[in-house]
Amino acid sequence: MAKLQAKVGVIGLGALGMPISRRLIAAGCTTAVYDVRPEPVRELAELGANPCSSPADVARVSDLIISLVSDADQTDAIVSGPGGVLEALRPDAVFATGSTLGPGPVLRLAQQIAAKGGHTLDIPISGGILAAREGLLSLMVGGDPELLASVMPILKVFADNVTHTGDVGTGQVAKLSHQLVFSANVMALLEGLALAEAGGVAPDVMKLVLKQGLANSSVLQIWHELGPRWKGMLEAKEAGEHLPNMRKDLHLVLDMAQKLGVALPLGNNVSQVADSGKATGHKNPEL
Repeated sequence: MAKLQAKVGVIGLGALGMPISRRLIAAGCTTAVYDVRPEPVRELAELGANPCSSPADVARVSDLIISLVSDADQTDAIVSGPGGVLEALRPDAVFATGSTLGPGPVLRLAQQIAAKGGHTLDIPISGGILAAREGLLSLMVGGDPELLASVMPILKVFADNVTHTGDVGTGQVAKLSHQLVFSANVMALLEGLALAEAGGVAPDVMKLVLKQGLANSSVLQIWHELGPRWKGMLEAKEAGEHLPNMRKDLHLVLDMAQKLGVALPLGNNVSQVADSGKATGHKNPEL
């Protein structure tokens, strides 16, 4: 495969940022990287990445900046905080946020980026760690279709499915709607397995039954690999502790639904159960 001649920056080198960066480097992209932790930066530098000491340093050398930090506060910090992207954004550079933030924060970011002569794509991600390693992530992209087309070869390095959802902000709408269904799926699967086990059907047997029936799902297909991670997101948290992504996203879902005037009785229950630390089956290692 021909090497890509592209100057790409990645900010946020966590569960998705690391494998995405590795794939960009392997594809031949000139890849600048930054994280608040020095360890992943050093690791990627050994693979050929350009290690940066701030988001501004990434922006200074990148035509496409991919942000993969955790939430809206972190995104604001790397964009408009000291040493942020806005301090060194190149003319016509593209800022692509892969984080799940909600439409409001992304629209505000887009205004800030535009004021500095840049462009924004809203590219929230689905698929998880395994898909990131294999380049099989799914992106829901809000933004100008011509702008999306211009960066598509880069996105396809790590994403197998790229779906244009509409204007900037609609990627967030699609991702949060996805997260509502995903989260309900995880907790319904746990309850179904727990119910079957209590009635004498072994969890592995019940999983086979589900896979062969209409209740089959992508969540079930990769449950062996990622189920423990998702179950861990349902653990009780002390007040003030950082919420796991599933629960943070559910809060964003309910906030968006309230603003749009959409009733989500199931979504409210799913979020409440997730936050309670008492989700059925989440502590059972056999499920």
